Amino acid sequence: MADLTMFEEAQEAAKQGQRERARDLLTRLLKTEKDNIDYWLLMSSVVDSSKERIYCLQSVLRADPENLAARQGLVLLGALAPDESLQPALPIRRKWEVEIDEGEELTGFRKVMANPVVRVVSFAGAGILVVGLVLLGIFAPKGTIFGPRLTITPVAWTPTPTQTETPTPLVRTPTPTPATAVPLWMLLEATYTPVPVYVNTPHPLSEAYRSAMRAYERGDFQSMLDFMLQAQRQESDSPDTYYHVGEAHRLLEEYDQAITAYEQALEVDPEFAPAYLARARARLALNPKTNVLSDLEAAIEYDPAFGEAYLALAEYQYAKGEDAETVLEIMNQGETSLAHDPHFYLLRAQLRLALGDPAGALEDAMLANEMDITILESYLVLGQAYLANDMPEEALEVLTFYGRYEDENPLHWALLGWAYHGVEDYEAAIESLDKAVELDNQLYEAFLYRGLTYLDMGETQNALNDLYTARRLSPKSFEANYSYALALVGDSRLQESLTHFDVAEGLAKSDQQLALVYYNRALVYDALNLPNRAKEDFTLLIQLKPGAAPRIWIVKANSYLATATPTSTFTLTPIPSKTPTPTRTFTVTPSPTKTFTPSPTITPSRTPTPTATSTYTLTPTPTATITNTITPSRTPSPTP
Repeated sequence: MADLTMFEEAQEAAKQGQRERARDLLTRLLKTEKDNIDYWLLMSSVVDSSKERIYCLQSVLRADPENLAARQGLVLLGALAPDESLQPALPIRRKWEVEIDEGEELTGFRKVMANPVVRVVSFAGAGILVVGLVLLGIFAPKGTIFGPRLTITPVAWTPTPTQTETPTPLVRTPTPTPATAVPLWMLLEATYTPVPVYVNTPHPLSEAYRSAMRAYERGDFQSMLDFMLQAQRQESDSPDTYYHVGEAHRLLEEYDQAITAYEQALEVDPEFAPAYLARARARLALNPKTNVLSDLEAAIEYDPAFGEAYLALAEYQYAKGEDAETVLEIMNQGETSLAHDPHFYLLRAQLRLALGDPAGALEDAMLANEMDITILESYLVLGQAYLANDMPEEALEVLTFYGRYEDENPLHWALLGWAYHGVEDYEAAIESLDKAVELDNQLYEAFLYRGLTYLDMGETQNALNDLYTARRLSPKSFEANYSYALALVGDSRLQESLTHFDVAEGLAKSDQQLALVYYNRALVYDALNLPNRAKEDFTLLIQLKPGAAPRIWIVKANSYLATATPTSTFTLTPIPSKTPTPTRTFTVTPSPTKTFTPSPTITPSRTPTPTATSTYTLTPTPTATITNTITPSRTPSPTP
């Protein structure tokens, strides 16, 4: 009985145009009766997009494959081919039909209708027209005369996926493609409570104002605008009425009118902080290159507790290329006001990735995703954080999930390829990375990850080509220069690799990165019979802070330094690490065997920073004596 009452409420809400309330009620009902046809049919009439309607109608067909309304709806939406086997039935002759005297000569309309074929076609056409009008009333697109205008809701919904009829489970495949993905809002136990409007001054004497705010809550921005204009005429000295008129225009994508309204609000009250933030957003919507720094700073100046302004300023500065530390400072200033905003933790996760704090980034990314699972971007950032923490299997799961909703993001394909690399599925990794390059042939991450994958596959020339391109696209990247040096070692170009190890040393931002350079460059010096230079690098390695290098590296360095005349060849042996990688052999004389364990640290922009970790172990063996006379004093390059 309770479910019946709730369903009746949902029906009434749909009739009144309260689409968000109807969705909320139906979502609760479907959690108890997932195969209820009536619930899915009504849900199909209150969702916001054609893709969601398709999903709802496909759910009806799964429960009732012969449901005519669902089939006709899917045909109208282009998701199902018309059933050509259905032929119009011949009309049944009724007793009350007038017998026509065959001797009477028929003319005009009567003569045409006397033809049985014409009558069949006419009746069938009329029937189709009636059914079409009914279904069009249910599934009409936004703004048509057959149904209520579908408007944007205040709650930010994530993009819905491309639908197919058969769901695909979360499994690892070489080339994942979007399958039937449940709309993210359907995964909720209950719909989220919308964040209260920051500007909501009571107007007890203005019914128009209250009506406008109710329209805002249900996502009817045109009604919001109409009512708020009435409230503005009644209270022309109130800045918030002008502000809300501007918000209605902005949400309707009428940005010029919105800016005019915000400026009217500032004429009434020059210290009205929300108007500065809103004007900045409208200006950016018109032109993303517009300088809105003064508006964002003014919003914070006039209202230091305005959390949204801090977040907007941080996002703006980061998009403009400001360094992550500066942006993080802005975020920290507004943390108290943003403690319940998942977007705050999402951006901070990206900043922590850029600053080389993978553990902190993972903590923030997981929190953002837990706070709001409908933010699609949170799955991408969570995947980045998992990769930065050497957790490729977890990364593969969330990135595959993301791909069901968005399969045209080149960064997603690059990260997915790197996750496949982490679980040693190199074929799938190359396929994903090829897709990333196909979508964006200037994506640095795609070439970096593909080059490293080729390196572990033993395809040295392909690795060199891709890593060379990665260096060209991001010449100041430590990872690109360091990885290119490794590829040169794999191609037996030891002397040439030293130049790129030196460049990587100058770009290193942490002791861990310096450890990679010192240890591997020392091995190259030893292979070139330059033991004094090798000793210098091993000495620098030992002097790094504890934990910067694996313990076995320190042991090998001390052993090497204890050797009186360390002229030797080197043999590379694998060292265990968090991410299992295959042992591969370089064709160097003498031939080393190498275990290559990259571990990415990814930034949220176009230059993520995966940390590749190649582990070499020295086993000195006597060789022909070559006198080394190069003994310059070396000190590590300063860390930028």
